[in-house]
Formats: sequence, C-alpha cells, structure tokens
Amino acid sequence: MKAMERYGGQKQAMTGVILAGGQNRRMGGQSKALLMYEGDTFLARQLAELGSLCAELLVVTQEPERYEAVVRTFSGESPVRIIPDLEPGRGPLAGFQAAMRAASYEELWIVGCDMPWADAEAAKALSELRNGVGADAVVAKIDGRLHPLHGVYLKSCLPETERLLAANDLRLMRLLDLVALQVADESFLERKGISTGFIRNINDPDEYERLTGKRLRF
Repeated sequence: MKAMERYGGQKQAMTGVILAGGQNRRMGGQSKALLMYEGDTFLARQLAELGSLCAELLVVTQEPERYEAVVRTFSGESPVRIIPDLEPGRGPLAGFQAAMRAASYEELWIVGCDMPWADAEAAKALSELRNGVGADAVVAKIDGRLHPLHGVYLKSCLPETERLLAANDLRLMRLLDLVALQVADESFLERKGISTGFIRNINDPDEYERLTGKRLRF
C-alpha cells in the first residue's frame, strides 16, 4: 500500500529533505543517490516516499546538474527544490543548516541519499512522538545506537547547528546532545508495527552488490 493511501492523501506540514552532498569516496565518486534498486534510483524512491507525506521536498547538493533529470521526472504533487550547502564540504551538518534555512515548514524529515528504505510511516510516527513531548528532534535508537539521519527535526535546531559549524565541530551526534531530543526505541517502533529497516543505508560497493547482486563499475 502506498504511503498516500495510508494517510488518506493528507500531506503533512513538513519539509522532506534528502542530503546528497557527499563526495561518495567509498563509491569511487559514483553518486549513491543515482544507484538503482528495484527499477528506480535511490533518489527517485526517496522523492516518492518523502513526497507521500511532506508538503515540500528539498534535495541538498553541490551538483544540481546530476539530479535535475530525476527531479524533473518526479510525478508527485509536492514541489521539489534543489538547494546548495551554504558551507560546502562540511558534511551532513552543513546540509542540515541549508535545509533548515530554506525550509518553508517548521518540521523537517531529513534522510541521507544512501537510504533506499526511507519510510513515511516511520517518519509520521516519529513526528507524532516529537509533537507529543514537545521535543526539538526525534531519532531512532536501534541496538543501542542513535540514528541521526531519517530523523525529524524542528527549525529551532538551526542555532545550535550553526554554532557547531562555527566551532568546526561537524558531528551530528553532538547536535543531538545540544537540542531537546526524544528517542524512538525498538519497543516504540514495534508497538507502531514499524520495521526498523528504514535506518539501513548502503555505504560501499560490497553492500550494494549484496543488495542487488550487481557489481559497480568505476
């Protein structure tokens, strides 16, 4: 069942963000966002899934020309903007900064472009949890580990994000230390009937080959 059907076609006042600004060194420079899985690029899959829930979508990248064709073919109703990092080369935290500054909505669902199993149902549950406790951010904690990507954040996290960038501390985990954080653990997700697979990402050619049976050619 498509996410839009699950939610009765209702968009949420939320900005969906795909971070595609990495240098993809472990992939030999090949963009993870453009890797193919089940007939679509990771990016196309994510646009469809995030767009099923979010009223606006942002793709954060320094190489818009790489992704314009995929964005143009996106058939969802949510508008998509491709925006650059404001501080290029400074990792995901800079992507957070760019997205939080550009977002039209106070709440953002942020994912990395190497996460082909992004899940709108999981994001909706995280959003409801965050709203219920008044937190600035909510992320999953699986097997004792926090997962800052595929998390839900408020724009109120922007000042701490920019303070970390100014201090040259680029750790996403540090941001989680500094904001009002709510954690969604396995028991929460299980009660909601949500698989934890949404946190998985594809980091290198070996992982991609295990996923698809195909070896990347560089």
